[in-house]
Amino acid sequence: MPQLSGRKTVYRSAVETLRERLASLEQDEELAARAEQLASKYVFIHVHQALRYLALLGSEAEKLLETNEDSIMKTIRVNTLLTSVEELAERLEEKGVKTRSHPYIWYGLVVEETPYPIGALHEYMQGLYTVQGPASMMVVPALAPEGAKRIADMCAGAGVKTSQIAQHNTATTIIATDINRRKLLALKNNMSRLAVFNVTALHMDARWLPKLGTFDAILLDAPCSGEGLLPFKRGRWPRSFNDILSRVELQLELLDAALDALAPGGAMVYATCSISVEENEYVVSTLLENRGDFEVEEPGYTAGSPGITKYLDLDLDPSVAKCRRFFPHRNATEGFTICRLVKTG
Repeated sequence: MPQLSGRKTVYRSAVETLRERLASLEQDEELAARAEQLASKYVFIHVHQALRYLALLGSEAEKLLETNEDSIMKTIRVNTLLTSVEELAERLEEKGVKTRSHPYIWYGLVVEETPYPIGALHEYMQGLYTVQGPASMMVVPALAPEGAKRIADMCAGAGVKTSQIAQHNTATTIIATDINRRKLLALKNNMSRLAVFNVTALHMDARWLPKLGTFDAILLDAPCSGEGLLPFKRGRWPRSFNDILSRVELQLELLDAALDALAPGGAMVYATCSISVEENEYVVSTLLENRGDFEVEEPGYTAGSPGITKYLDLDLDPSVAKCRRFFPHRNATEGFTICRLVKTG
């Protein structure tokens, strides 16, 4: 990969290529007419979203837009540092909370019925579980950090996935970074509640991670458009082409920095709570082409759908098919895209 100035050129060129391809969608009169109809019917989206969803999903786009939060599994992650799945399920059942097993991950529970807010029970306060989306829970298993000797969680936020990493590896210190001090305070509180003691939190821009040395396991749950949250009221706001493009350059910078910090033979996960190809497969494919020192691996499970390799006539690397996608209307989860990457040189 080139030096900093050259890298900036790569990032900006990638964004401009996207800008041109997205603009071309508006030139397709039939597609544009269908997009206008969708945007008029589903007023929480921008017509640009409708164009992109039609390009991605075709006639399935409306099924995505019809999906609301009642269709999404309500899930909790059992904190196996403090209890077992069976013990927690029994305790919750005694309080009238009915659960079933998460369909994809053994320590997750789907809450089917509860007389109380799920985040207000004593068991939650005691750290026996945490509230986490059903697809969000699939990110850390893709990382498989059990044997890692040096772990980083970039853009750790409130530490939900940091604490999940700790469930998989209690022996290794996890370096959790975030640029937002308030989120790090929430992370500190969450680690205390969940009895996680192997986390060091750093207030820093994650793009500087290589200054901390190399790691053999890195999680990058990148800042994104949040398009995977469309079923929820908090995720229903219009996103123009520019809203998507404004995130892609940062995502390229963050992933590039993560790969610089990843030791040869090490593994990382690049993930977003977005169904946008622009923010996921396109970002990974761009750096595959420009770096040549990593490859995409299967995440160790088959849940979800394969990554997208054909979109807007973009020349995406075929290996991004190994990424996994979770769609709200297909999987009853929030939207997520998860890519496991391994450093080869």
